[in-house]
Amino acid sequence: MSAVLCYGDSNTWGYAASTQQRLGRWERWPGVVQRALGEDVHVIEEALNGRTTAFEVPFDPGRNGLAYLPIALESHAPLDVVVIALGVNDLFVPGALSVHHAARGAITLAEVVATSGAGPGGEAPEVLLLVPPPLAALGVWDAESPHAELESRGFADAYRLVAEDAQVPLLDLGAFVTSSSVDGVHFEAEDHRVMGEAIAAALRDLMELR
Repeated sequence: MSAVLCYGDSNTWGYAASTQQRLGRWERWPGVVQRALGEDVHVIEEALNGRTTAFEVPFDPGRNGLAYLPIALESHAPLDVVVIALGVNDLFVPGALSVHHAARGAITLAEVVATSGAGPGGEAPEVLLLVPPPLAALGVWDAESPHAELESRGFADAYRLVAEDAQVPLLDLGAFVTSSSVDGVHFEAEDHRVMGEAIAAALRDLMELR
C-alpha cells in the first residue's frame, strides 16, 4: 500500500467559511483524493489551523510548519508522497511577510522531505507543492493583514520560481479554485471536490514514477 501525507493548514483541515465548521471527511480535499486513488493508497491528513510554512506566530504557539514537519515524517513513515499545502498564513504573521517569504518557506519544507529517509526503504518521499490561489476580499480580516489580498496575487510566480530552481513538482490551485467570498481565505465543499480531483491526478503521475 502506498501512503500520501497531506501537510497543510485550515484549507487542508477543511474549514468552510460559509458555516465556520469543519467539512466532513469525504468532503475535504484529502478525502476526495482518498476516494479517487482507492484503497491501495492511504491518504493521511496532517492539518492545523493557522499553520505557517516556517514562521513563528506570536501568541499562537505550535504553528511553525518547519518545526513540526520532521516529527510528522517520522510519525507516518514510510511515505511515498508528501503534499505541501501551506503559505497563506505566512501573510498574516506580524511583519508583513511577502509571497516570496512564503515560497521560500514552502521550498524549505520540500527540501526537508527530499533529504529525509521517510520513504520506503529509507529513501526520500516524492513531494508535490501546492500553490495557494489568490485571496479574495478579506473583510474584517483585512485589519490583521492589510497587504495580504494584494500580495497573494503573486503566489503563483513566487512558488514557480523556487520550484523550478529546486526541481519540485508544482500544482497551482489558482487554476482550479477560488477563495471564498465569505472570508477571502477558505474554500467551500465544491472547491474541495475540484481541487481534490486535480491533486489526485497529479499524485497518480508522481506515484507512477516511483
